[in-house]
Amino acid sequence: MFSDTISKEAHTSDVFENLLNYSDAETNKPWYHYHNMIDIFKRSHYETFWLEKQIVDEWGITQNLVSNRSKNRYYILGNYGAYDEELVKFYSKNVQPQLKSKNFIVFHLIGSHSWYADRFPKSFAKFKPSDLSFSNLHVSNDRDKQIVADYVNSLYYNDAVLNGIFNLFKDKDAIVFYLSDHAQDVFESGSTYGHRCSKAGLEIPFMIYVSDIFKEKHPEKVKLIKNALNKPFMSDNLIHSLLPLVGIRTKDEIESKNLFSPQFDAQRKRAVCHGSMDYDKVAK
Repeated sequence: MFSDTISKEAHTSDVFENLLNYSDAETNKPWYHYHNMIDIFKRSHYETFWLEKQIVDEWGITQNLVSNRSKNRYYILGNYGAYDEELVKFYSKNVQPQLKSKNFIVFHLIGSHSWYADRFPKSFAKFKPSDLSFSNLHVSNDRDKQIVADYVNSLYYNDAVLNGIFNLFKDKDAIVFYLSDHAQDVFESGSTYGHRCSKAGLEIPFMIYVSDIFKEKHPEKVKLIKNALNKPFMSDNLIHSLLPLVGIRTKDEIESKNLFSPQFDAQRKRAVCHGSMDYDKVAK
């Protein structure tokens, strides 16, 4: 688990403009002018899959354009079941038989988007308001406290889904990146919750799972990952970091933007919220 990772924006559509291509906070052309990760994997002879759990509506046009680059794209929406575990079930039944020797697979979860109470089965309603402390939150009544408990339960469920995804690859030569496109500000910076371009709304979880086979075959890559766990990172530079780690080099890569490189620029200004805010100054 990485300790200091943020997203550039607080909404899915904005994040997807930079997450999987070579545009970032420093580039000045529209994002669709830049090469994207999925096309690069295809040119590198990978089979590409995208499993989608979020409904593509007027807010999802950007993610739709990005995911459309995948050769195989599947919508696992409400008719499959309401929860993210359906992605794991669908993958096992429908995608696993199609795998080639090299595969790039995206699982796009709903995660912990509000309404939080709709994001987990009742069997995962583990935490009640009485189990939690609200001393650092701007909650004003029992309804607010229940919203926080629902959010915590959605995270508890999300961990179980991630464990299911990791288990799909435990016997493969596989590396799994997990990160949120953005965070949720749940009564942390004010008396509201949800999408917000605040410190809490930008701080995202980022972790990498490697199978035992991957560890045996690529010990030097595991060492690079471990050495980067506490570096300050922003997810708009994911492509500069992920592709070299799996052995794909391009003319667009910039070494100082590669989290796993000794030349990584840990002093980079992390300009967030459409460039209106220097995150590292806000964080202090």
